[in-house]
Amino acid sequence: MIEDTKPFLYNYLHLVLGKALGSSVIGFISLLLIVRILSPADYGSYVLFISVASIIAIVTTWTSASIVRFGREEFITEGSVRKTFWANYGILLPAFAICLFLIFIFRARLSDYIGISQDASYLIFGYILLSNLSLNISVAFQAMGKMKHFSYLPLILSGSFLAALAIIYFMSIPVSIELVIGLLILGHLLVSIIGLWLLRKDITPICFSRDWIKRCFSYAWPLFFGSTSGVVVHHVDQIVIRVFMPLSFVGIYHVAYRLQAQLIAIPMLSISLMFPLMTSLIVANSESAIRWYKRVYSSQIAFLWALVISVFMVLAPVIPWLFGADYAAAVFPFNILLLGVAFQIIAIVNSPVLSAHGLIKEMAVINIIMATMNLGLDVLLIPLLGIKGGAIATAVALAFGAIGYSLVINKRLRINDFTSYAWLFPAVISFAGSVFIHGLAYQAIFLVVVIIISILVAKRSTIFNMESLAILDSIDMPAFVRQMIKRVYSILI
Repeated sequence: MIEDTKPFLYNYLHLVLGKALGSSVIGFISLLLIVRILSPADYGSYVLFISVASIIAIVTTWTSASIVRFGREEFITEGSVRKTFWANYGILLPAFAICLFLIFIFRARLSDYIGISQDASYLIFGYILLSNLSLNISVAFQAMGKMKHFSYLPLILSGSFLAALAIIYFMSIPVSIELVIGLLILGHLLVSIIGLWLLRKDITPICFSRDWIKRCFSYAWPLFFGSTSGVVVHHVDQIVIRVFMPLSFVGIYHVAYRLQAQLIAIPMLSISLMFPLMTSLIVANSESAIRWYKRVYSSQIAFLWALVISVFMVLAPVIPWLFGADYAAAVFPFNILLLGVAFQIIAIVNSPVLSAHGLIKEMAVINIIMATMNLGLDVLLIPLLGIKGGAIATAVALAFGAIGYSLVINKRLRINDFTSYAWLFPAVISFAGSVFIHGLAYQAIFLVVVIIISILVAKRSTIFNMESLAILDSIDMPAFVRQMIKRVYSILI
């Protein structure tokens, strides 16, 4: 366990700086620019393009996990990932053909639904092909343990897209939706070219091994259902909103959804680090340590995350200041989504434990139910409540997923622990405050009161204790960082 935790901080910092903080900050600035370059209706078309492409691309995205699994094995034994990398594309060639066929057959309907020309509908295939390639290049670096490449490669995409948007915005260049979509595709092309150049020695010569294709397919095919559910949850709101409401509301809702997605990106990265750590604990037969993680650390993380969510709920009214008055309607859906994200942190904490115990099928079932629930509630609530109905549907699905994960892991660990949910109370109270208290100044005062009361409640409990700090001694970090963490932590003891 000590060896696995040593590089935890530095690896996580690379992930945060590269994939989360870098992409989120750049993504936020890009969002600010694109909503000013495009009208809400045109931005809605752009969002629908991504959503439709992601739905069609479901048949091409489910194999990437096999690159991590078998690519790592191949890299350790043979010093390359070429068999695994090309086996992935041996599996996917029919899938790409299916995508192209579907786009050709339904191009008229797709162009009318999205709001682009028929010829531009073929951009969907270009996006699917190149985004898949850039994804698989990235996970190949992950398989080889090159976390810096894995972390910082996405910055090429987000940085190039931002640079293009900045030129358009500051030079007041008139653009079409198709051009903005094309710029995004060019970003994926740039990532693919650079990534393939960096990988050239690890994936050549090209090799299509029948045995390796079978191994990758046997491992990855059950993940198709989980990845499908994830795509549905992320995109179904916009798809259904388009059915019942004008294009402009797709754009308005997506601003709220995009902001919460960028917020949750940083804690989600912890999964890629906690998964191998939980696996090591299982191998070492240290199930008591996993129970400690489930009972103590999950509650601490839930409480701290709830405080973060509370702050952003107070900041929600600045959305129209940043994005324009047309996006004022995104404020309340954003707060609803934040409440769902508060629950999602518990699913994130439990996910590495579930994966390490091999409970993949159980996770897939929960994800399928989440997707079905989200879609059903969308169809029911969006006609009644508009984009607020879409936010409620997603928040309820996220809360259900968290509870479902908890039920499965409690059964596996033979415990009955739901205490982490109680520590979400700051977010729940802050959401109520956002509904009944109006005015940024009054909400800020309310937030301060909520934080003070929350900290006092935490200090009177045993959720934070000195025993929890013992893990810091097994993690490599500068001494001043360790002392700073201990000082901040001591406020809650």
